[in-house]
Order: sequence, then structure tokens, then C-alpha cells
Amino acid sequence: MIKKLLFISFAVILVSMIVFVGCGEPEETATSAPPATTPAATTPAATTPTSAEPTPVTGGILRAIAGAIPKNLGYGPEKAPNDNYQMLPVIERLCEWDEKGNVIPWLAESWDVDTTALTLTWHLRKGVKFHDGTDWNAEALRWNYQMGIDTKRLADAAYVKSLEVVDANTLRMHLTGFNWVLIENFGLLMQPISPTAFEKAGGGDIEKSKAWARLNAVGTGPFTVSEFQRDVVIKFTRNPNYWQPGKPYLDGIELRYIPDPMVAAATMEAGEADMWFDVSAVQNLLDLQKKGFKINWGPGMFQCMLFDSANPESPFANKKVREAVEYAIDRPAIAGMLGQGLYEPLHQMASKTWPGYIEGYDPRPYNVAKAKQLLAEAGLPTGFKTTILLSDAAAARDAVAALQAYLGEVGITVEPDVADLGRYFGSVFGTGYKNIVFTASGINPSTTDLYTHFGPRPVTFRTGNMYKSPEFLAKCEAALDPKYMDKNQALPGIKEAVRQAGEDAMLIPLWRTPNSAIMMPYVHSNYFLIHGIIWTPVDDWMEKH
Repeated sequence: MIKKLLFISFAVILVSMIVFVGCGEPEETATSAPPATTPAATTPAATTPTSAEPTPVTGGILRAIAGAIPKNLGYGPEKAPNDNYQMLPVIERLCEWDEKGNVIPWLAESWDVDTTALTLTWHLRKGVKFHDGTDWNAEALRWNYQMGIDTKRLADAAYVKSLEVVDANTLRMHLTGFNWVLIENFGLLMQPISPTAFEKAGGGDIEKSKAWARLNAVGTGPFTVSEFQRDVVIKFTRNPNYWQPGKPYLDGIELRYIPDPMVAAATMEAGEADMWFDVSAVQNLLDLQKKGFKINWGPGMFQCMLFDSANPESPFANKKVREAVEYAIDRPAIAGMLGQGLYEPLHQMASKTWPGYIEGYDPRPYNVAKAKQLLAEAGLPTGFKTTILLSDAAAARDAVAALQAYLGEVGITVEPDVADLGRYFGSVFGTGYKNIVFTASGINPSTTDLYTHFGPRPVTFRTGNMYKSPEFLAKCEAALDPKYMDKNQALPGIKEAVRQAGEDAMLIPLWRTPNSAIMMPYVHSNYFLIHGIIWTPVDDWMEKH
């Protein structure tokens, strides 16, 4: 009966999801000194277009649309996930990912790790300037790291003992320990702004500087901000003094806010936009693909339910209740109805596309009788009432409606708490939440999303609401042993942590969604091919049209 009702309910599916990459507050950890190794300095790989690739054309304004646009332009400690990647035209990263999940240089030219001396040394790209004309140098990087440390928003800041400016283009981080994730956390998550512009704007008043930075951004990127209307549009104009000769190709980018996926789809079909960012609306994807639009398919999003299980007063502090919730949900059925074949139902904290996936591991398949039994054992034989926080997006509403129906069958009455993106992000990534939250996270090609989102020192879900067992935390730390220099060496340990999360019913994995970018056939962009946070607008271009 549930499946029939849900099929009718979800005849029309509208989806709009957000990539969750933010900043985290580290916890203090003690790490013993690892054996000495000195990896070779990392340098960027040369990329040359093949004969099959068309030659980039310069000029034009790329008209893009998205369900969320930046609200905070330049003050990193308070940025929401989309604030970071959508400001990449202006504020670049120290490092990036390649298509295989390897960390590659960007504003850094290379780096050295000394695991005996416990140092990480960054060698910075020379000749780069911020938009205000000041130099990108080691002191600027030190200042940006220090801001992250002082505001407790630098991931794994507990590992940083001190910062040493060796020379104009070399910064050395003295560490308390080392693990293979640090390069990513200190490189990929670092988007430096101009210290001079920030301090000058406040005239010595830090609060005035923060207020200014929320509405302004001075980075090193290929574009500058020419117009910003919050929740309306942000416009980027070509930086004529950009450090890569001959780039960017585009004259500018306009990013408009269109939260309704039906309106966004109509805008694309009317030819009023060239590109639609971060799309997971299944029907829109299928329809526009059939009509000849180009689709950049990404790795998708890991959708799940998180609990306030760290609260001893919450019913979800009881493992049997969390287990009951998982048994009560028929994930393959819901994924099939919502995703029309594009969703992958999940039974562990990993999709089949992720290196840490455990073949055959499905700890709690759909079983209503088992769910009711566990609730009775937890002292809740007639069920209970609870709430679920979700964003005000069609995808979230549809998914939660399905979850309500299944949980209702075992006596759990769920009341949706629908929040606008401001309140939603503020709760999930900042102030915290009660009961259940329906959410999603990016799937990293490097497997580091285990740590970014759910590990001992998460960057995104860092509110402390979710209980993490000592066994899970220990297995996460074991996979960070200094003897491992990359994800491949650490992979067996990562799988052990994934299995432990499943045994603990730490969260409820639901399904992987097919997030993507939709664009006109004449648009060339890498957005979403690697990950939802990877976009190199300096290389975007459009054929004459």
C-alpha cells in the first residue's frame, strides 16, 4: 500500500540540492612522531588540448543560474558551502583536485613534507597579485591560516604548532603530527583573500572588516566582482591582470538566483541562460538531455539522515531506535520512485562508486517487523513523535514525504521542519539541530569525505549533535596513521571505519543522487565532472553562437 501511494505522490519530481562543503572546528589530538619520509615536491601537470578538442574562443558573458548563490563573498570563517565554490572566479585555492582525486598545485607551486621534523612547507607561485595590487606571498598565506586558526574554522588546526615565513614565497608549517589528509585540508580548503584589503576596510576595527568582507571579495582569481545583489545576482568581470597569460577566456560571468527548478528549466529552454549549476532534478535532467542540452555528470551526493544522538534526552541516543528507523525504510523502493533509475540506494556510508565501498555489506535491509521489535525493546512499543529538519527544496520535500510514510508504518510520527537555506545551513553547519535532519554531502574522489563530513574533526557536520562511538573514532584515527601517505595505503582502515559506522547505526544512508551541471552545447566547462566544489572558471569558454 505504501509503495502505491508513494508512486502516485511522486509522479512529478522536482529536485534542487546543495553541495555541502564548509569549515570545521578541530579537536585537540595527540599524535606520535611518524617515521621519516620526504615525498618529492608536487608540481602541476601540463595539460595540452588534444586534436579532438576545439580551440577555446575568447569573449562573451556566461549567463549561469543556480538554486543558491553566495550570501557571504569574502569572509571565510562564516561561509556556507556554496559561498566557497561559487566564489572561485574571485578567490582561488592553494591546491585543487584532478579527476583521480589527487591534490594538485594551484596558488602553490609545490610542497614538501618532512615527517621526522614534522613540517609541511609550501612553495608559492611567484608573480601573483591580489586584485588590490598587493602581492600574494608567504605572509599573506600565514595571515589567512592564522585567521582560520583564531576563528577555529581551519580544519585540523590542532595539528598546527606554528607558522614560519621562510622567505617571500615559502611558508613552513610546524606540526604536532602528520597524516595524509592534512595536505587536502590545508591546501584544498584554503582560499586566501588580501590581508591588506581586509584590514584597510575596517580601519583597525575588526568587526567593520568582517562586515565589509561579507559583501566584498579581494582574491587572486581570474575575475572580480562587479555587482552583487543578495539573493538576486552576482556578476563577475574579467581580471585583465590575471597571472595565467591569455586567460580567462570569458569576459564575464553572471550568476542569477533561481530556486525553483521548473523556472530554471524553462529559463534554459528559452535560451535565457547558458548554464545551470548543481542540478539533481531528475525529470529536468532527463528532459533537457533529450532536448540536446549538454550534461556534466558528477559523482553525485550522499543523502542521509542524521540524528541528535549525542543528546542523552533524545530517543535517538538509543541505538535500538536508530536501528529501528533504518529497518523501517525501504530505500530501494524510494530511490526507484524518486530517481527514475538515476538514484543508487545506499546501505552503508559509501556508494558503489566510492573506493571505500564494502561489497555485500547491508546491515539493516527493509524489515518492518524487526523495526517494531526494536522499538518495543527500546521501551517505545507504540512509537513516538519527532521532527525532521529539511531545506525548502522540492527534492527534500519529496524525500521526507516518503520517509514519513514508511516511518509512520512502525509508529514513528514525523513532523517536517521546513527551513529556508539560511536557517537550514545555520543549523546543520553551525548552531545545531534537534531530532533528525535530512541532508546531503559531497562524494570526494580522494575518500576524504569520511573525515570532511563524519570523522573525528569534521569540516561540515561539526555541531556535535551526532554520537560517534569510541570504536568508530579509533578506526578513523587508525586510518590516519602517519605510516600511510595516501588514500590507497589507508583504504583498508577506511573500510573498517565505514563498517563500524554501520554497526553503530551512526547515521542512515539513503541514496546517491545524480548531481550535475546542465549547459548549452556551445558551453565548455569542467564544473561538476570531478566534484561539486571543483570548478575552474578560468578555463570556461563558449563557442560562437
